[in-house]
Amino acid sequence: MSRGICETWSRIPVSASAKMEKAMPTATTTAIAVIDLGDVSTTGSSQLAARFTARKLGGQTLINRMARRLSECQLVERVYVVGAGLPATILTSGFADIDCIDLPASHVCERLCEAADASNAEWVVYVPANRPFIDPTLIDQMLAKAGRTNSCDYVGYRTGNGDPVAMDKLGLTGEACHADTLRRLRRNVDRLVDQQVGSLAAWLMTAPGAYHLKFIPVPEKLNRDDLRFSIESEEDWDDAEVLCETMPEADSQWQELAQLVLANPCLRDSMADRNA
Repeated sequence: MSRGICETWSRIPVSASAKMEKAMPTATTTAIAVIDLGDVSTTGSSQLAARFTARKLGGQTLINRMARRLSECQLVERVYVVGAGLPATILTSGFADIDCIDLPASHVCERLCEAADASNAEWVVYVPANRPFIDPTLIDQMLAKAGRTNSCDYVGYRTGNGDPVAMDKLGLTGEACHADTLRRLRRNVDRLVDQQVGSLAAWLMTAPGAYHLKFIPVPEKLNRDDLRFSIESEEDWDDAEVLCETMPEADSQWQELAQLVLANPCLRDSMADRNA
């Protein structure tokens, strides 16, 4: 049993009202999703991500699971896996309908641009490679917003207090950035804040020039500090394994995940401590 999980943890039935039918958004733009493993040749969080990508969660490797969930997005045309110094196991995995791009000694903006250039997509959804529960419905809603917003460089979620960085810990969404905006960032890559920050919003807010950022309030049920679905530690991985074993369906949506966690005080407390 994972640390922080109550012994009384059990399979919790999810009511029909908690299930939300997949949104049917429309958009006139083209979009791709890019799973970024970071620079696996360096120390820090990127090495951590590379270590977890080879592990299996619910019978699938972390990358396979993320790619499958992203392929379920109605507004995502293609999924890419990018990184600097990608392991051979990733490059030769033969993901169906997924392209792998290895760009040595690169900034994440350069890797995202490489995928954008290869696909000619207008929008790129950036997803760090530590989000096994990435939610297709939330991604589609974000892209639908991007398609309805004129002259917008970026669309992402944020909490009720206006913090977009908290979404990194929640681990259910990505960030959508216009391809031309990423190319502007690439030209100033040496002047961006520390790339370990890992947030496109943070770079856009500090990069030279003016950018139009649009933020969507995260669903109220997710607007909490005791939910954490990203993988940044062994404790996070333990929780993810328990969630996969407990969820009634492999493709559970964010409502079901939240309901499972909120029904378990020990897990909520453990997640809150790691989010602090």
